[in-house]
Amino acid sequence: MFKKSLLALSLSASMASAAMLLGFGAEADYYAPVASGTFGYTSNGTTSATHFDSTSQGTYQVGAFFEHPVPLIPNIRIDATPRTSFTGSNGALGTNTVSINQTDITPYYEILDNVVELDIGVTLKMLDVTVGGTANQTLTQAIPMGYVAGAINLVGTGLHLMGNVKYLGHNSDYFMDGRVKAVWDISKGFQAEVGYRQESLQLNNHFGVTSDVKIQGPFAGLAYTF
Repeated sequence: MFKKSLLALSLSASMASAAMLLGFGAEADYYAPVASGTFGYTSNGTTSATHFDSTSQGTYQVGAFFEHPVPLIPNIRIDATPRTSFTGSNGALGTNTVSINQTDITPYYEILDNVVELDIGVTLKMLDVTVGGTANQTLTQAIPMGYVAGAINLVGTGLHLMGNVKYLGHNSDYFMDGRVKAVWDISKGFQAEVGYRQESLQLNNHFGVTSDVKIQGPFAGLAYTF
């Protein structure tokens, strides 16, 4: 009887230890971005220049992460923003609709994990863009970006202030995707969150793209962490 009790106690301790060492989280938000600026693209001899005048679009974004205690092997985070479409003017030619689909894969390391958290890694952003209307074009590109995320946990309040940025730049050209958010603990791993996201794409004839586009707006949703 004593041996069985000891075995049960050991198994319970092992499971509790694993729960402390392993981490998992998922989130889903309603996202209401607005597009401004100009997106120009040349492919197969066709050039389009779509001018956005604060065009808005309601969509959603989802994300998930997995953390583990194995040294040297990075943790992993995946974010996805399904096809989001913005309509803009193509000058005298009429209008275009630019649809953007994004999937981000981010291996990262935890540098700090306490009241203050800090993660550093690299993001591979899979970008799929379709231009339809007066021009019909597609662009598929995998873009490597640096990744930094941080958080401040306000102990005793159930409130967490978080942010992350993904960035790639050279000279005056850059691509930035940044988010800030406030997260409230609701009950047993469930959380509510509100935040703001901004993407900026400033390119001068790279990948056939000449752009000064900004896509930005608020988001709100639910999350679960284990």
